[in-house]
Amino acid sequence: MSLSANKYRVLILCINPYIRIEFQDYLRSLLGDYIDFDACDPAEAGSSSQFLPYQCILFSSSKIQATLPIPIPGSVHQIVCTRTFNHAFLDQIIRIPPNEKVYVVNDLLDSTVNIIKEFEEMGINQYQFIPYSDETQEVDLSIHYAITIGEPQMVPKHIRNIINIGNRIIDISTINELCVFFHLPAKLGNQITKNYISHILKVVKTAGSYYSSFIFSQQLMQAVTSNLPYGLCLLDEKGNISIMNKHFAGDWGIREKRGNGTLFAQCLPEGCSPAFLTQTGDYRMANRAGTPMILSVMELSFPYHPKVFLLTSKPDASREARPDSPPQSSGLAPSEPERETSPIERQRASFLNLITASEKFQEVLSYARRLSLFDFPILIQGESGTQKKMLARAIHKSSSRRSHPFVSLNQFLTLSEYQLPQVLEAANHGTLLVDNIEHLSLEKQDFLVQVLQNVSSDSLIPQKSYDIRIIATSSPRLYSLVQEGSFRKDLFFQLSTAVIDTLPLRERREDIPLLFEHFFRSSFHDSKLRIESVLSKSLYQFLQNYSYPGNIKELMNLAQYFYSMYGAHPLILSQLPSYIRESLAPANSQLSALEREVLSFIKASPKCGRTSIQNALAESGTGLSDGKLRGLIKELAQKELIVVHRTKGGCEITETGAALLERV
Repeated sequence: MSLSANKYRVLILCINPYIRIEFQDYLRSLLGDYIDFDACDPAEAGSSSQFLPYQCILFSSSKIQATLPIPIPGSVHQIVCTRTFNHAFLDQIIRIPPNEKVYVVNDLLDSTVNIIKEFEEMGINQYQFIPYSDETQEVDLSIHYAITIGEPQMVPKHIRNIINIGNRIIDISTINELCVFFHLPAKLGNQITKNYISHILKVVKTAGSYYSSFIFSQQLMQAVTSNLPYGLCLLDEKGNISIMNKHFAGDWGIREKRGNGTLFAQCLPEGCSPAFLTQTGDYRMANRAGTPMILSVMELSFPYHPKVFLLTSKPDASREARPDSPPQSSGLAPSEPERETSPIERQRASFLNLITASEKFQEVLSYARRLSLFDFPILIQGESGTQKKMLARAIHKSSSRRSHPFVSLNQFLTLSEYQLPQVLEAANHGTLLVDNIEHLSLEKQDFLVQVLQNVSSDSLIPQKSYDIRIIATSSPRLYSLVQEGSFRKDLFFQLSTAVIDTLPLRERREDIPLLFEHFFRSSFHDSKLRIESVLSKSLYQFLQNYSYPGNIKELMNLAQYFYSMYGAHPLILSQLPSYIRESLAPANSQLSALEREVLSFIKASPKCGRTSIQNALAESGTGLSDGKLRGLIKELAQKELIVVHRTKGGCEITETGAALLERV
């Protein structure tokens, strides 16, 4: 459609008159050269014929679309507007102290719940958000912070710390949907996307400069980019990938989880000069699979920060792949003839994921590497979560059977005796893993005995020769089951040709920080991340001494839990899972009612003095002399539940004190 012809027409249906004007002005500023935007209250619509002059109806919410009493003609397209909070207020929001209760205030309960979900999706989960609207019956006087969506007059009167983030703005996904429906020029959509991301980046950089660590800002940016419906990537000044979403990774054949830190020039087609990556513009080229793409580059500059380059990509629908550009293999480098690796190189690669600095565990791995060169059965014993299955897979990958199947018997445990030969077919020439062999029925034990003896009798194994290596895992008490008669003695001794005993994590504590950093780096997509950036000193020390009954599996789950909890500030002891918080203090250190009351006040009023504490106790009906209060404060300090600063520094609760409060 040319600009000289009549423009497309879109009708915005919205109840709130202020939001109608805001939407109209915003959309006109972006798409006004191509589309006329009108707006009205749904109550003003009298008949279906009023919608006929429009190609599209834009509803401000799904509720308005569902309750509109007049049917929309089938010729008119319908779009429900996706809205999000204004990211310009992010830097104000994340300055709220962590773990605080925060009211989210608006006139409608649904909108407050939605905005809380948006905060959490953006990684802002270090607060306890509580919805507050006209429907709220009681006011919580312990809450001292509020975020309101353009309704400051509704905030409870006792709250002085108010962040008004204004009405929610139209999300980029809705702008993109309008551009696609009306077939607007790709260049326009690209520019809108660039401006949107540039704005978000400025906010993120502000957040990053406010905090000593950039982890939160990177996590925030990753959340923004992952929700966009097209390929997006950020390059640092050296051309390395800082952040990218799954669409961009798919466009250029990159492994998303391992792509960060990669030089993007390596992902371009062979012979393509990377010089253009530092020059703003739109470029047409085929990716390594031969698919025509549009790659847009935009330089972004921020004060006191190195240059950042924003890349967006999408398939070029206007071109086909050139016949003289044959598809090439996707990946980070041109494909090369496969080179046969030496046994030492193969072993190094196979055992790479078993991270350790422990001399004792290195001895275990050294023995496992040696066993991989042979072909007899192996029994791996150890507590739950000590990487037994990972060790078995590493042995298989570095053995002569590495090109054949690695099959777990657990996948077939529901099979009957007559179906068990399927296991042999699946694992033939490869490795059969029997995980948690102590739970195997006597019938299945008999089956394994015959496999190990290579028997072809009239029983479970058909008249055929099979070549299978068996690796079994078990708890440390397998032999005691033999003595009790619940596990076959002959099977135990056949498996015990070689026995590997894994180590519980409490016997390889030097690996705890290494493992946490490994899992954090994977979750945060940051190869340079240090554990001190995510965990407070007290929490870090606690985790160094924790017993880990679930071993490495429990540690990995904890790392994922901490990732989900993290938001701008290092995590503290009180943010441990509840099952661990119970072990922070012995049973005899329960707080008295008076101690709890004092601790709660100190937590709510950091750096408060004795006079303030005494007055607060008096207001709640508890009279306490100055001498007794001094003694109580001294006792709490000796238990390391509070810190008493000199002169006018007052009292502050420690992480241990805060965690103890959470126990009841």
